[in-house]
Amino acid sequence: MELRALAFLASGILVGYSGLAEWAFTVSDKIVSWLLLFLFFFIGADMALKGSLGELLRLKGREIFLPFASLLGGAAGGFLAGWMAGASLPLATASGIGSGYYSITTVLLKEMADPTSATIGFLVNLMRECLVIAAAPFLVRLFGKHGTVGIAGATAMDVALPFITKSAGGEIALLSFASGVVVSVLVPVMVPLSYHIVERVFGA
Repeated sequence: MELRALAFLASGILVGYSGLAEWAFTVSDKIVSWLLLFLFFFIGADMALKGSLGELLRLKGREIFLPFASLLGGAAGGFLAGWMAGASLPLATASGIGSGYYSITTVLLKEMADPTSATIGFLVNLMRECLVIAAAPFLVRLFGKHGTVGIAGATAMDVALPFITKSAGGEIALLSFASGVVVSVLVPVMVPLSYHIVERVFGA
């Protein structure tokens, strides 16, 4: 999936340089809006099909706070990275809170800002997913089982799940899946919310 996403990004860059894509920008906003609505629809359908919502009821004790800590950590890390790099704080925060869910984060940032911001959000979240896949054993040793689930964000329920369980043990699988479900549900709300809050407080 990562290679296909990067291939489409590279293709878009080449088409953009060729000048052939100029006509598409006149209808791109409408296309993105409809794609976003369809994406929300299929997220809900996929969760119902997999029975993901039922897993939320199995969270107990302090485990309930893990997905929220994951989102907060992503937002704080994005904000800090943006501040240190002198980048747009709304963009950096929203990208961080995207939690590895690069498909929805990309579309939302395109809707709120511009294609460049969407590309940055895409790359940030793709790199987060790749980090967990490549460095899961190291992350478990450094941050523990729960910390690794938090770092995985939305990917803890699917792409990163086998790598987390292999490194942290099978007993973490249910928590990882449930945490990823909660994060996935909240990302479509938290990305635009965090973007607009930071934009209002700190400016663009």
